[in-house]
Amino acid sequence: MNTIAHIVVASAALARPESSKRNGWVVLGALAPDISMFVFFAWSRLQGWTGHETWNVQYWNEPWQTMGAVSNSFLLFAGLYFLAALRAWKLALVFAIASLLHLALDFPLHADDAHRHFWPLTDWRFFSPVSYWDPNAKGVLGSAIESLCVLFATVILWQRFPQYRWRALFVGLALLQGLAFAAQFAWSV
Repeated sequence: MNTIAHIVVASAALARPESSKRNGWVVLGALAPDISMFVFFAWSRLQGWTGHETWNVQYWNEPWQTMGAVSNSFLLFAGLYFLAALRAWKLALVFAIASLLHLALDFPLHADDAHRHFWPLTDWRFFSPVSYWDPNAKGVLGSAIESLCVLFATVILWQRFPQYRWRALFVGLALLQGLAFAAQFAWSV
């Protein structure tokens, strides 16, 4: 799933109007698994790599693959979850849950670009037949599933957050998701 979808879905599952601090940790947790990708992309821009060089060559090299494995490890975030639960660290717990939700939603929607979700125990990857973006792996279907999740989550957030500024934000994010879906559809035709 794309990062916007992760933020919206995690917020629908975990965010509460009365707790902006908690909500901030929800967003950070939803972002955490993608941090390695953002660092990689920023580095690629600094290096002046082309889009092809960035995603078809360098992305598959070290240290980027290990950084991706670390930030997408069910085992590491589950460890954080259990430690936070044991210590009653409520914000760390919310962060871990949002991160695990991100991973659970990514798992069935990554085809050739699958992560090593069970690192450091194994380097195994689940290569899904459905991608959230790749038209060669049913990307339109994956993008449609992702968009429906965002739409459903937006309805939940709309009901939970009555303030207009929050509703405007959620609708804006849903519209961005809709644009991503339209681009995916246009790209695959």
